[in-house]
Amino acid sequence: MNETLESPRVASVLNRLLRTLCRSLASYAEEIKPWSLAADEPVWVAIGRLAADSRMYAERVAEAIIEHGGQPDPGAYPLKFAALNDLGLEFFLRQIILHMQRDQQVICECLAELAQAADVRALAEEVHGNLRGHIELLEALAAKYDRHALPS
Repeated sequence: MNETLESPRVASVLNRLLRTLCRSLASYAEEIKPWSLAADEPVWVAIGRLAADSRMYAERVAEAIIEHGGQPDPGAYPLKFAALNDLGLEFFLRQIILHMQRDQQVICECLAELAQAADVRALAEEVHGNLRGHIELLEALAAKYDRHALPS
């Protein structure tokens, strides 16, 4: 444990990271499964992989919180997510990407606050890089929807 940054402060920042991982719009989408066509399977596979990675990192972050004397608190999904339940996957995907970009900003803020806690900063950097890769993949899948929408 790093003595230069107080453990309660580290646990607080890690809990913010945990909530970002556990309560993302992508995780919500995987749970509620908005309406989609059979052709949307590649998007579901990508969302499923993102959600699996988020669960894996959430477990590691929760362990780090406990190591720093904190209590993991994943929080609840924002109520505003329920307003998206009736959207088709094509539109939901665009919202997921926007929310992931916001989540990436939160993770960057966590990274800055963990600058003096090398033991957990490396984990936050790993989460950040993983999310960036998922954003790129989902953006590529969303671009396919855009190309299909163009008149021939």
